[in-house]
Amino acid sequence: MTQLILVRHGQARFGTHNYDRLSETGERQARLVGRHLAASSQNFDVLVCGDMQRQRHTAELAGEGFAKAPDIVTDAAFNEYDADALFKAYVPRVFADNPALAERRENLHTDRRLFQKVFEQVTAHWLADTPHDTENCERWTDFRARVQGGLERLRSDYPRDAHIGLFSSGGPIAVSIATATEASHAKTIELNWSIYNAALSELRATRDGWRMLGFNDIAALKAAGDDKLITFR
Repeated sequence: MTQLILVRHGQARFGTHNYDRLSETGERQARLVGRHLAASSQNFDVLVCGDMQRQRHTAELAGEGFAKAPDIVTDAAFNEYDADALFKAYVPRVFADNPALAERRENLHTDRRLFQKVFEQVTAHWLADTPHDTENCERWTDFRARVQGGLERLRSDYPRDAHIGLFSSGGPIAVSIATATEASHAKTIELNWSIYNAALSELRATRDGWRMLGFNDIAALKAAGDDKLITFR
């Protein structure tokens, strides 16, 4: 059956004008996970990634760890949701309901804990499909369906014994795990918050869909003996 190894991208540049780039730590994480996969005799037939810079760069750096780097195929189904659009849609509502958070709004993109508190409430509105006036804000149900469509293509477009590496982001990986485990929508978002940068998860194709065999493995990072490599954002 098709084996799918899901890899979250390395740490990106939180708090900068362009988040969609790996930090130096993120680049190191990507190289370490690639060497780990190669040393574990993970011989991929293909690497798949979304078309976001941090996803593809992680795939490229990880691919350097193999004697023969697999081809990289892009599928936008595995892009992360647009966090900026979600914030535009729902942060005014969150701040209106939480004056204490609103008073700290200037620190939103530099204070990771504040960002997380606000983002949790933003995603609660997203799941509830709370009305908003922002254009081009992908609905939760559409995002979930997009990722699941990409998973179905991996099952149908590749041989049944294919070994695929998928380099994506927390949201698509959480949806993939939730699809395999039939987790609720709320639990899917909780999974999203818990996925480490450069963590490995594993799914296997079944007759009816996918089965989860592993989740959130960071053995490659822990083996390096540097706590700074263990990051969520």
